[in-house]
Amino acid sequence: MAVILFFASDFKIGLSALLTDELIAFYQYGIDILAIAGENEQEPGLTEKVKSENIPLIRIAGLDCHANFRVLVEKIKEIIVENNIHIVHVQNNWQLALVAYVKYKLLFKHKIRIVYTLHGFRHNSLWKSYIAQVIIGAALLLFADRVICMCSYLKRKFRLLSYKIELLPLGVPSSFFTEEFQQLPQNGLQMIFPAQFRHGKNQDVIIRAFAKHIKQTNDGDSRLILPGAGDLLNEMKRLADSLGISNRVEFPGLLSKEDIRQLYLKSNIGIVSSNSETFGQSIVEPFVLGRCVISRPVGIANDIIQNGVNGYIYNHEKELTEIFDDLYAHQELICQIGENNFRERDLFNWKRISRVYKEKIYLLVEKYENPSGT
Repeated sequence: MAVILFFASDFKIGLSALLTDELIAFYQYGIDILAIAGENEQEPGLTEKVKSENIPLIRIAGLDCHANFRVLVEKIKEIIVENNIHIVHVQNNWQLALVAYVKYKLLFKHKIRIVYTLHGFRHNSLWKSYIAQVIIGAALLLFADRVICMCSYLKRKFRLLSYKIELLPLGVPSSFFTEEFQQLPQNGLQMIFPAQFRHGKNQDVIIRAFAKHIKQTNDGDSRLILPGAGDLLNEMKRLADSLGISNRVEFPGLLSKEDIRQLYLKSNIGIVSSNSETFGQSIVEPFVLGRCVISRPVGIANDIIQNGVNGYIYNHEKELTEIFDDLYAHQELICQIGENNFRERDLFNWKRISRVYKEKIYLLVEKYENPSGT
């Protein structure tokens, strides 16, 4: 199989934790990959993690800064030609622009095909969201050969590109795949939503709905945990205090992935209140761990949640309060839903995702090698 040049870093952060997991999963599955990244790393140890798997990794200083375009183009072109690369997998618009220009420069000398994973776009402002979709859509229409979307929600945002789009979710770290189902707490609603405290995440909706639920049912057992940091953290703390539930809402701050996993295991409900998600790790992680999931219809939620079977979809605060009331009155449903999700967790197993990815890339390689289809 042809070698894939895989961009494993993102804007300003360098080698990405998420892309490192994806890179390693693909390589372990037998996909021939040459990784490329900027000089930095999102968190300590990522470079060593890649090296420990003997994955070839090329570092380019300044790759993740929006500067020195022509210098970076020349370096990437040199890597592509020297390593006989014909498939390039990029992760953002800057990388797409660089590789598209390389493709133009090599037009008749060395053909390449570009795979683009659509990770996200601005969405909290309606007009910015629309402009971003138009610009990204036009760029992908012109330059990408395949576009990977993580869920149907995202695919619908780019309908004109449907003939280029492959649906492929992100995986979840292996530590989330426990051998046996971990029993859920049975002392009311033990809820968690790890997220940044910024506009669009809407932790206030959960806090108000929870306060109304407590007032209506005299629920003395349930608790809400809101890990994360951000500009709106203190505002959310004041809201919980003003509603008289500050002793029922915990704000543990910014936590590691492992700390979040441990909190999920102590919870029985993962909840999401975001305006929009391009995928939704906070939807998938509790799902894989066999927890009930309550989410707005964003990201992958509609692909995996059937009301009353895998969790609940809601749109408004009033609906969320009603879901809290119903689950508190019928707590056995929480455990039943958790078991249903645990049985379906392999949807987000990196091995399964790697297999699908490899099949899609093989098709792209075949089209490159045999464009006439004969």
